Amino acid sequence: MQNVFKEPKKAQPPPGWPEGIIYINQLLWSKLVPAELKNSYKPAPGTSASEKFIAQHVNVLGVVPDAKQSRKNVRIRKIDDPKHPCFGAYGLFAAQTLQPKAHVIDYLGVVEFQETYNQRSDYVLRFDDLSIDAEKMGNEGRFCNDYRGIGQKPNVCFLNYMDERTKEIKVGVFVIGKEKIKKGEELVCM
Repeated sequence: MQNVFKEPKKAQPPPGWPEGIIYINQLLWSKLVPAELKNSYKPAPGTSASEKFIAQHVNVLGVVPDAKQSRKNVRIRKIDDPKHPCFGAYGLFAAQTLQPKAHVIDYLGVVEFQETYNQRSDYVLRFDDLSIDAEKMGNEGRFCNDYRGIGQKPNVCFLNYMDERTKEIKVGVFVIGKEKIKKGEELVCM
């Protein structure tokens, strides 16, 4: 993979972080993303995307993420249940009770334009002309497993939201439904 993004700042990974994966605490934008599109998602301070763009690309408004709190929400654990489809791999678990509709953590990785992401990556979230690939670098959000085959319904989903402080449009993991997620439960997504 060619280096088409600015090198990430060093960030301290959480306990349980696997070797060989770079931990990041902010999105890395590929230089292949057109500037106008990037500026709609990551506007200059004091500005924001157009109302039309926001209406088309944002699911949740009014979120003020707290990175320190987000890290306290989750724990990475190796899955040791041989019946689990991800046995031997990692999962994301609630480190405390999570409230319905709460923002849990952001999904971080490399933001790519159109089809420039790794087509074989299991860690790609696609939306419109952009994708976030957390295969080689990401945060805790990359360990949220698909609910299918686990034997339970999904309890979280990925949603685009607007950060009320920065006006950036980001992808976050949110609790779905009207039930709390109890401490120790695996976070599984749709």
